[in-house]
Amino acid sequence: MGGGDEMGHEELLTADVEARVLAEADRWLRAGLSTEPCDRPRAEASVAAVYRAHGLPVPRTVVWMDSPLGGAPASWVLRHGREDRLDGTLFTDLAAGPPLRLSPEFARRAEERMRDQLPAAGDGRPPAGRARRPLTGTFWDTSEARTRLVRALGEPLYDTLGLHWERGESGAYELEEEMSRVLSRSTDPAPGRFGGLVRRRLQDRLRGPVPGHIVRPVRVMDVITPPPPPSREEIYFRQEFGGRLDSWSAAGELIHWRSMLAAAGLPGSPALEALQEALYQVGAWWPLEDAVVLTERPVVLLHQDGTDTTAPHVRIGYADGWQVEDV
Repeated sequence: MGGGDEMGHEELLTADVEARVLAEADRWLRAGLSTEPCDRPRAEASVAAVYRAHGLPVPRTVVWMDSPLGGAPASWVLRHGREDRLDGTLFTDLAAGPPLRLSPEFARRAEERMRDQLPAAGDGRPPAGRARRPLTGTFWDTSEARTRLVRALGEPLYDTLGLHWERGESGAYELEEEMSRVLSRSTDPAPGRFGGLVRRRLQDRLRGPVPGHIVRPVRVMDVITPPPPPSREEIYFRQEFGGRLDSWSAAGELIHWRSMLAAAGLPGSPALEALQEALYQVGAWWPLEDAVVLTERPVVLLHQDGTDTTAPHVRIGYADGWQVEDV
């Protein structure tokens, strides 16, 4: 069964590999807990490297916003080719734009910020109304790494685990479990909590009447169609505003798979390595065909240990005034 019969995960997860995992996890935490302003030229160069790693042209349009609440509607505008409709009303006119729960002042500032950064009409801008393809799935694709690991180490990653355990066979799944143990020992739970909280608060703001074409999932026996997320509101949110990548939610899994490749003695993935670097340089970003929306890091990031019942457990504040709290 591949190389799994010859080498166990204990021999693969050497001291050198474990040291690498711990060092990468430390960098992840420093990036995820940072409130320093982004180095924008460096961030844009890192994002451009991700596009090049996938053989795609570097985006001509780069828009910076101060928070995910500004970035999500900005990505909606670029994705749907609505640059020509930025007149100060797009985010507040339900007939012209997406249903948002934004104050008129926040919406006006967001449109102004976008308009100031977009190229002049006719200067490389796509034709009005031209939709752009989101590239999150293209960039966030670990299937090639998984395939190489299975070929080198043997099955399984997820299937028929009991059978292989009974045979005493070690393969990619066992190494994955060991890698998870090392990562969990070296990371803080705060980044994952930050990412999940921001996503939930964004969904609260970026919602409205759910279009009729988004059907409610139906359970037939033990199959849900369409598959989770199980609410029409979340399906709508992901369809219209999804695609956000950030170091809180995504970097840990990238460390996991890249370290797995190193442990197995396999060549690294230039595409995943480029993505990892980009995630460390920005607060969040939405990659699109020929355009990208980048956001700054928070200016306030507090995480209480739960012993102080008078203060929020999490407080995240951004330069544009958006604040997220969890008690």
